[in-house]
Amino acid sequence: MEVLWNSGTATAAEVCEAVCKARDWSQATVKTLLSRLVQKRAVDARPDGRRYLYSPLIARADYVGGESRRLVDRLFGGRAASLVAHLAETEALTNEDLGEIEALLRELKR
Repeated sequence: MEVLWNSGTATAAEVCEAVCKARDWSQATVKTLLSRLVQKRAVDARPDGRRYLYSPLIARADYVGGESRRLVDRLFGGRAASLVAHLAETEALTNEDLGEIEALLRELKR
């Protein structure tokens, strides 16, 4: 999805060029994944000669928002504060992260 969100449209070969080496995938794997995303209506596929052009049907922000909510609901009982506390306790947050969170909280309180 990142490849499609960044490029707008791409062929399976272009998606593979961007991700196959890093993930140890084949072009067949990419085509299977794209086919599943088309079935789920997350991606559109339109013919372009002998190939298909794929484009995202859902915005990255919408996807991230939904997945974030599901993560918080599933792992932290719906409480985002519990997620932040867990990240802080496991030292997954840097001082820079904490500063950004504090600034965000100040902004949200206004």
